[in-house]
Amino acid sequence: MTYLKFAGFLLFWGWILSVGYIRYVLPFIESALDAVESLEKSGGPFPKAIAFFSKLLMTGSQMYLLGIWSAYCVLRTMIFLMEPGTSGWLYYTTAFFVCEGMLGAVAKQEKYRGLLSVFHSAMAMGLFVIFAMNPYFLRSVYPWLPPLMKFTFPQ
Repeated sequence: MTYLKFAGFLLFWGWILSVGYIRYVLPFIESALDAVESLEKSGGPFPKAIAFFSKLLMTGSQMYLLGIWSAYCVLRTMIFLMEPGTSGWLYYTTAFFVCEGMLGAVAKQEKYRGLLSVFHSAMAMGLFVIFAMNPYFLRSVYPWLPPLMKFTFPQ
């Protein structure tokens, strides 16, 4: 029953993430990238530099935003593993597939615009493995998330 509760909540929140991000955040990002590309095509080194730094800023922001989902999945797994009778490999495997599946659904809906347009999705997917192997790094990147989930790291 604990496993079904774990998997059910992950699937539910993953669905909320993917639908919400695709429906509300992605159109805003696509329109901003269209504006940046038109600025880039206007010519001159200064507009191209501004366009490049705008793309870098947007990529970093998207990576941070999507990385919250990876951090949530790892923290949720760690919370459930504190309960007696739970097995780590089953919970981490389930969280990995749900996390990557939902991030993949989001990435599939994005228009390819070069390396920076896929970098944020790939990094957000990789953050799950990084956070699972080193949860203390999660605490340094998202220091506000563990207290929000009522989780304290063991000393």
